[in-house]
Amino acid sequence: TNIVVDLSMSSGRKIKKIWLALGTPFQVNFFAPLLERFRNDYELLVTARNHDTIFQILDAKRIDYIPLGKHGGKNLDGKLLAYADNIKEMIPLVKKEKPDLLLTERWPEAVRVAFGFNVPSWAIFFDERETHVNQMVFPLVSKVFAPRFYDIRDLYRGGVTDAERVVWFNGFHTSYLKGTARDSADFSGNRPGKVLIRPEPEFATFFHEQKPILDDAVKILRAKQGKEIDFELNVFPRSEAQAKRFSEMGVPTVKHSTNNCPVAEVDVALGAAETMLMEALVLCKPAISSIYWTPSKPVLELHKYIPHSTDPEQIANHVIRYLDPEENRSFHQRAKLLVDSMDNPIDLIVQEIERQNLGSPVISVRNKRRSRMEILMDIIQATTFRPIRISHIIKDANIAYSELRSLMDKLESRGLIKGEDSYDGRFYQVTGTGIELLEEYRRLRGQLMVDEATNGT
Repeated sequence: TNIVVDLSMSSGRKIKKIWLALGTPFQVNFFAPLLERFRNDYELLVTARNHDTIFQILDAKRIDYIPLGKHGGKNLDGKLLAYADNIKEMIPLVKKEKPDLLLTERWPEAVRVAFGFNVPSWAIFFDERETHVNQMVFPLVSKVFAPRFYDIRDLYRGGVTDAERVVWFNGFHTSYLKGTARDSADFSGNRPGKVLIRPEPEFATFFHEQKPILDDAVKILRAKQGKEIDFELNVFPRSEAQAKRFSEMGVPTVKHSTNNCPVAEVDVALGAAETMLMEALVLCKPAISSIYWTPSKPVLELHKYIPHSTDPEQIANHVIRYLDPEENRSFHQRAKLLVDSMDNPIDLIVQEIERQNLGSPVISVRNKRRSRMEILMDIIQATTFRPIRISHIIKDANIAYSELRSLMDKLESRGLIKGEDSYDGRFYQVTGTGIELLEEYRRLRGQLMVDEATNGT
């Protein structure tokens, strides 16, 4: 075990006033816990772009904000004009308020204005496909928070040129929801299951053409509704056109509180919305992806854990499967094991701010080598979500084949994993006993870490 002293950002300007620039509904939900934690300790300046339901969510959460800026729409000329207008609006406000730090997901105009006024900015890296936005943002920010399934080459292509500016975290950007999942026992089959549909992101630069995959899957589900199985379907549309389209299929628009994540109120999530599907996973809810465009790295990671298909019949079957209470509960149990290993990025942002204000190094303990127990638990974790080949276990558990083979035999002989042969090779998956062991291991390790922190060791 090595003791590593990290001196980066241990000195510099003290942070007293924080500017949060919010451009999407997700950013409001993401930063809301941080605003609550900082309400009494920092002066907060919140600006929000007029886009989607941002203002309604802010009002529901009782967050004071200044409306500033607008969305440029889908076309390039509209985006460029909005960029210029938004900067014009921001300049006098930032000049007057003089914030010490900008926090944003990655709003280019806010980062550019902050840079011009010598205000440090911190941003989140989570979509390598948005090349133009990334290259306008990340060369100018002083700290980048990025999930570990990226590597520094991905970030470099997006404009991050200094690896020391990166704070890595395990999990997805939606991991801020960690710890807020309801107990799966809430869905016991005594009431109709609730399915939430979220359609395609119409204004995203990586989205070029709408395909009727989700629509066709919904039509199949409508045909089964109330006949083969009783369940509720609701759609959470992004536009009036989407609301109308699904209304014509007999699917009502969801009625939800803008104070909560909509996925938190349902049993199964379905659709082509990347963020919503990631929110569902972190909330330990079954989710089915109908994404049909080029996936980002977060989406590729997500698809390791949830069903993904572009076949409407198969998509509908996945939904019906997870409306079974036992299947729903099983997914919840497996997802919780995964989510427990994730980091809450909001916690990391808070730690970095407190770290800079303290002006002292943070001492962290890192194990250069895993113990045999940790390796065994990593193998079990790799088999948790789906039947998996040896080659994928090697990658996911980060272990050599020569070492893995004997460990797999040991785990299988003790009933912790099981192997099954198919026409396509041999696949392995965790057993119920294996899940119980992994849960107990996580619980004990968490308790030991708390004890060490309490004793200062």
